[in-house]
Formats: sequence, structure tokens, C-alpha cells
Amino acid sequence: MGRVRDAERTRGRIVEAAVREFAEKGFAGARVESIGRRAGVNKQLLYHYFGGKEDLFREVVERKIEERLGRLEGSPGKLGDLLEYHFEKLYEDLDWLRFLTWEAAGREDGAPLEEERRESIARQVEDLREKGIRGDLPPDLDPRYLQLAIYALTAYPVAFAQITRMTTGQDPESPAFREAWREFLSHFAKLGDGGQNVRAGGESR
Repeated sequence: MGRVRDAERTRGRIVEAAVREFAEKGFAGARVESIGRRAGVNKQLLYHYFGGKEDLFREVVERKIEERLGRLEGSPGKLGDLLEYHFEKLYEDLDWLRFLTWEAAGREDGAPLEEERRESIARQVEDLREKGIRGDLPPDLDPRYLQLAIYALTAYPVAFAQITRMTTGQDPESPAFREAWREFLSHFAKLGDGGQNVRAGGESR
């Protein structure tokens, strides 16, 4: 039993190291040897647990998909709360967000494991559709485009930190920015309930 737990811990360290490596260098630039050094294991042991970089990347993606789908169960229904929820969840996984920016910049022939990732996004879209049917979200909003808007409003300020700094003068990882952006998202969402109920400065009547 102890040997099994040790193996699971070792696999976990390797996956965490792989996420950091992919975040810093992208999929193409990541090296198995470097991942092994980060994890504190030799290359032979890494190949024992994972057949190669592609298999390791598949493990990373599958874990990320599982994490994201797991978040749906606890996600709020109202738009403002939903935006704040997903914004804060980003800070638990900044390395994966950085990998996605690498991927967007460097690949034009499709994303690795694109079909599996499409299915994960479709599940998230369906969750939004169900929230619209229940009346938690405006039913006339296309859930596909709403999902894109959620990505944009929550991930963009963090993924493009230099734009955030130039625009607001704040670092997106600072507590001050996180608090200010959560407040903005809350006020922004109220516009969907009728902009006349929100003052120009974002203060509710």
C-alpha cells in the first residue's frame, strides 16, 4: 500500500512539473529531461510512468479537464457571482493559463487533444444553457458566446498582465487588482439586469 502511495505521489510531482514546464516553454519547447529535473526524478523513471512527452501532456490535459468539470457543481447561477467565481479560480492554476497563451501564440494547426477539450467546453456550455433554462441567466443569451465572454472577462486581464498594468497601473496578481476586478465584474453583470439600475460610477441605486 505504501508503495502505491509513493508511486501516486511521484506521478503527481511529475505532472505538476510538466505543467510548469509547458507554461514556461509551450508544448513544442518543453523537454522531458527538464520535467524530470523539476520533479526530482530521473528520465528513466519518468518514462516508466509516462511513455513520453505526448503521453505526459495527455495526462495533464485530462487532469485539467477533470478539475474544470468538477468546478461546475459548485458554480453559482447568477452572472455576477459566476464571473467572480471563475475569476478567482484562475489564481489556483496560473501555470495552465500561461500554457494556453503559449499555445495560442505558437500553434496554427489545431490544439493537442483538441477533441477531448472540445467535449469539456461543450459540457461547460451546456451548464450555462441549463442555468438559462432555470432563469439564473438571461435565457436569450447564446451560451456558446456567453462562455467566450466569461473566458474573456476573467482570463484576459491575468493572461495579458502587461496590458492590465498599462491600463490600470496594477499587477493582476495583486490583492488590490483582484478586489477591484471582482467589484467591476459584479457591477458589469448588473447591466444585464437593466443598466438604469446602475449609476455611471458602478454604484447601485
